[in-house]
Amino acid sequence: MAAIDRFILLVRDLRRNERGIAVPTALMALIASFALGSVAVMSTVDVQRGTHRDHDSKEAIAAADAGANIALLRLNRFLPSLSTTTPCVGSNGESQIPSGGWCPSTETEQVGDATYSYRVSAYSETGTIDVVAVGSSGTVSRRVNVSLQALSGKNVFANERLIGQDQIEFVGNPRIDTDIGTNGDVVGSGTPTLCGNSRHGVGRTGPTPSCGKEKTEGNQNLPPISVPSNIETANDNCRLAQTCSGEKAGQVDPYSKKLTSNNPWVSSDRIIDIASNAQLSMGGAIYWVCQVNVHGRLYMPAGSHIQIFVDTPENCGMSPGDTQVYVGGSGTIESDAYNPDQGLYDIPSIYVLGEGAVKLAGTPKVPSEVMIYAPNSEIEVSGNTEWHGMLAGRELKVNGNVHIESDPNLKLPDITFSSIFERTRFVECTGATASPPDANC
Repeated sequence: MAAIDRFILLVRDLRRNERGIAVPTALMALIASFALGSVAVMSTVDVQRGTHRDHDSKEAIAAADAGANIALLRLNRFLPSLSTTTPCVGSNGESQIPSGGWCPSTETEQVGDATYSYRVSAYSETGTIDVVAVGSSGTVSRRVNVSLQALSGKNVFANERLIGQDQIEFVGNPRIDTDIGTNGDVVGSGTPTLCGNSRHGVGRTGPTPSCGKEKTEGNQNLPPISVPSNIETANDNCRLAQTCSGEKAGQVDPYSKKLTSNNPWVSSDRIIDIASNAQLSMGGAIYWVCQVNVHGRLYMPAGSHIQIFVDTPENCGMSPGDTQVYVGGSGTIESDAYNPDQGLYDIPSIYVLGEGAVKLAGTPKVPSEVMIYAPNSEIEVSGNTEWHGMLAGRELKVNGNVHIESDPNLKLPDITFSSIFERTRFVECTGATASPPDANC
């Protein structure tokens, strides 16, 4: 009975005493917190996995686009090698054999943390090529199809007559009555008047032309000068020195001032130097010089078509940036073969091979008529003068009250852009691989 009484007393005490309840309460709170923490951790892991895959996906498509751009670069480099008999060239220009209308795949190449490879369709007479590039990053691969079209080269001055490949700068109050183009910005100060279409580079800026003309965007690199292979021996320099012999005997370029060893032709340095108030009538065809300085009048008679090739500064004992073509004071370059009233549209041509500067200045009473092509040089036109013709250089600066115009009927020089491939279509394909390579694109 005593044991039963103690048990009853213990049960009664447990009903009234709350000691020990904290332990199960703490355990329940810990379990609930762990459950909530587990949900947060799982959610974070899922987000991280999604972010990582999203990063890999974006990196993969960027790598595929990079592969397509590399293919475009290489195809343009080796375009002259492509033909219907050689429809495939490798990344180093080597000839390849197509299979099923497609050239072999390139080796996998690295770009950042991603990789890419591509295949190119075999070249055909249509000049159309498809590039299928696959980019991979982590576990993600994406595929794109880029269509390319080979565009025939066109004359450098076909659309624009005033070109500064890297930049065009206007300062003061020049008036431009012709189309201009640059791969960079068209910048400047003052109040220039632009009455011609204006092209600036992709992503660059330029003013809106007046006179109802248009502003466009695009890039176009000036091609190098093609010099006659035998120009060092087959030229008309002897006409300047009045010492021609053989079949050119008796052919001279008349000069209105006394001929001396230094005027107008410095044969040892190959310099044409026309003094103030003097006139040099240049006939013939090809001249191979180091420098042209015009303080008087350089004149091309009717029936002639002169081309003056200016050698590089390095070959002339000069430094890059030294002035190799200068027209100043009352100096002019004129052509009797340019007379629109008589249907004549030919003007002298000056080709500057290296990085020698071209400076056209002065205040002549009559316009100058000339084509100057200097793809590696800076051309500066200043003063209070008028120019009729075409100018193209690496950079172009026009200062002061210069007036430049170009007759649309002018005879264009034989300078054309090389044929190149350009993008005509870009799409992403379904799936990382397919057969043929452009399936599901």
